[in-house]
Amino acid sequence: MTNFSAIRKQFPFTKNIIYFNHAAFGPVPLESFKATLDYYHTLTHQVDQSTDHHSFELLDRLREIIAKMINSSSDEISLTSNTSYGLNIVANGIEFKAGDEILLSDIEFPANVYPWLNLKKRGVKVRFIKNENGFFSLENLLKAINKKTKLLSLSFVQFFNGYKNDLERIGKICQDNRIIFVVDGIQGIGNSNLDVKKCKIDFLSCGGQKWLLSAPGTGFFYCSKKFLSKLQPSFFGWLGVDWKVNFTDLLRYNLKPFNSARRFEIGSYSYANLRTFYASLKLLQKIGIANIQKQNHILLDRLIDYLQNSAYQIKSSQEAKHRSSILSFSAKNGKKLWEELFKNKIIVSYREDLIRVSPNFYNSPEEIDHLIATLQKHPIT
Repeated sequence: MTNFSAIRKQFPFTKNIIYFNHAAFGPVPLESFKATLDYYHTLTHQVDQSTDHHSFELLDRLREIIAKMINSSSDEISLTSNTSYGLNIVANGIEFKAGDEILLSDIEFPANVYPWLNLKKRGVKVRFIKNENGFFSLENLLKAINKKTKLLSLSFVQFFNGYKNDLERIGKICQDNRIIFVVDGIQGIGNSNLDVKKCKIDFLSCGGQKWLLSAPGTGFFYCSKKFLSKLQPSFFGWLGVDWKVNFTDLLRYNLKPFNSARRFEIGSYSYANLRTFYASLKLLQKIGIANIQKQNHILLDRLIDYLQNSAYQIKSSQEAKHRSSILSFSAKNGKKLWEELFKNKIIVSYREDLIRVSPNFYNSPEEIDHLIATLQKHPIT
């Protein structure tokens, strides 16, 4: 059994605040912070004067641990700086023609909208699928598909209410209709298991700064093998070619692109942030994503039990397959409540007129109880 109380020590701020805001930013564990400091110590004191080789080994380990997390090959993983970066790789690398149609949910986070709207100048049409009560509608998706439908881009988990989409079923629909399936994974990866093969996902992009507990400026892009030779890099750099990590032979300019997703990596990396990223991923791997999901649901169940018997209205799905680690509810004077919670050192988000609570494995039942006690004091009628 996982000792979450011991792991809690990795997050010393818990002595001062209650943090239920992982859907906005995930805190960096002490282990990850120390890994970053060690890197800067090496740079400052030149402890190791041949760091190049070790740095590139880190990149390989990162791709491998990410691949295991989503059940892909490491050759299908490219290291990026955020979710938007990976989505733009797809938007600018697919050969669209005038008249092609892209389908999006009408409740997507903007990062998964603007890369596609930018294609209008190429004659591509973007169509929004109407939600049903704040949730993505499979029925409306099926109605929207036609012969011109080229691509669907969808969030794994909806940002403002935590609705987890049935990616396996949606992936099958896309496969049957020869539609490219793109997923924004940032609100689900790290708190829910995802199998890109089982879900027939063609491309996935994810930042590291939320549920993966990494620094801003980290992330990854998954490109399925069948698209590696079809997706054209919209910009190119020396780290996208197979140079064998050989610093003694750099004046050959006839090298070919990698036969892997590394072709989308263009220049120098933020090694300090990537050390943070790797250490955080190792911690999550040690705990296990299934254990994280189970613990997060236990915490949220405690809050749900209260909310269901109060005047607050839960706006997140209670259906098991659509639950995530995000729970949202409405309240009278919601913004004022959000401000009151902040004054009481309870950190949540206010999104689309909803209070959004997003705990993580190191949070305690007592912290949920403290949130409930504060909610009970708020005028809700």
